[in-house]
Amino acid sequence: MSLHAGRLRSGWCPTCKAYTYLTCGLLLLTEQGVATVGELCWCEICDDLDDPPPLRRIDRAGS
Repeated sequence: MSLHAGRLRSGWCPTCKAYTYLTCGLLLLTEQGVATVGELCWCEICDDLDDPPPLRRIDRAGS
């Protein structure tokens, strides 16, 4: 039994609104065959632990 990453896809991050989102399927290889067991998602900006993006504040008062 072993776990492998599927095809890597890039896209638009819904959180930081940048084209820095990566996702791939997680494939479990067993003697019986291959099964998709989940998906791994990561954003270059949002998930950077060394330099996280600043918190965004919404001005609800409209000023």
